[in-house]
Amino acid sequence: MKKIICFLLGLMLCPNLFAQVYSNDAELVSEENGNVTLRSSGTADKKKEATALAIKSAFNTLFHSGVAGLKGGTPMIAVPRKDYDYRFFSESRYINYLTDEPKEVDDMKVTKKKKVVVTVTINTKSLIADLQHNSIAVSPTWVDGKKQVKATAALNPTIVIVPEVNSSNGTDFEAMRKAAENNEALKYALTRVTAEFAKHGYKTRNFITQLQNSKRDEMMRMGSKSDLKTKIVQQLPGDIVVKVDAKVLADNQNHIECNLNLSAVENQTNGNLAAATFPSGKYYKGSTGNTELVEYSMKKITADFFEQIKSSFEKMVADGREIYIDLTLSQSISDWDFDQDSPESGNNFKDALDDWLREHAQQSVYDMSNSTDKFVHIALNIPLWNAERGRSYTISNFSSDLRKFFRTQFGDNYKATITAQGQKLEIVIE
Repeated sequence: MKKIICFLLGLMLCPNLFAQVYSNDAELVSEENGNVTLRSSGTADKKKEATALAIKSAFNTLFHSGVAGLKGGTPMIAVPRKDYDYRFFSESRYINYLTDEPKEVDDMKVTKKKKVVVTVTINTKSLIADLQHNSIAVSPTWVDGKKQVKATAALNPTIVIVPEVNSSNGTDFEAMRKAAENNEALKYALTRVTAEFAKHGYKTRNFITQLQNSKRDEMMRMGSKSDLKTKIVQQLPGDIVVKVDAKVLADNQNHIECNLNLSAVENQTNGNLAAATFPSGKYYKGSTGNTELVEYSMKKITADFFEQIKSSFEKMVADGREIYIDLTLSQSISDWDFDQDSPESGNNFKDALDDWLREHAQQSVYDMSNSTDKFVHIALNIPLWNAERGRSYTISNFSSDLRKFFRTQFGDNYKATITAQGQKLEIVIE
């Protein structure tokens, strides 16, 4: 024990390596009883510095990149916080979670520097407890099953920032692009709002940047269906859509003012999360430009707005997305109905469907009481997060799972055609 303490004290006395770049090559060696052993490397001018950097790299990979073979490669931290990282590494707090002295596997010279490979064993239970004590959002896959709902509610959503458009100007991507390009204040507001969300710890996506880099760009400029904007946004990697409108108004007393309107909705269902208007205040014409007015409006955004989004989204994560299913028989089917046994499994179809819904609905919340032998209406909540796979769970994912269920019931006898319309799935059995 004395040897371990001396070794760790030596690491603490190393120069501050926080500004250096960590490696992300940590590999899983073993996992047992809450202790994880990782192999990682560090490169520095001196061997002791390289060793310290290798140990920090193991923790950094565990926190932010994820380790292959460990919890599906999911990072331990869902929402990074720079202040926690700084204290954890620069103050050598990571040492508290090492269960044994790091073991040197290899050291070599790399372009006049020392590269050291070590194995470290980390007590992940204590580490997660410290993260939660410091209000760090832990990824759901790393949290004990009994605390899963609470952990999932802390899931960090990705924000897609888009300009607000209405039916008079069109609602497709071209209208959104033109709205941003033809309005100096709006274009600046989109950039500033994106930066503000990033500052509050959210992962952000600006629709213009994303779509300009997309191979689908030309396709999206063609034609327009009334719901094309919704379809476009849903294809972006976002959980929440924030619509931005920046109106610069003038009155008859030679004053100008910017009203910055922000509304946040859940991507898949368009459910409202938060909405607010932030006025810049009135200024004399000529005394300030449009972008300056937007900046004044940005300063009016308070933490309450972000807290409202967070609380609303967390409630949605806890409750699930509400969707509706209408299940009907094609007119071509005359020899079978929903009250009979499934042709493939031999089980009563409605009983099998009831069991499947109970298993797949969030907290088993669903209702299929409104049904006949040829029609079934279902209302249910589906989860936003797949804890087993460590990733988000969309309506598209649910539809795919539902198709698999139908195949187990129908085989090649019948086919289920599923059409998604926002929060509703229209299913016809043919």
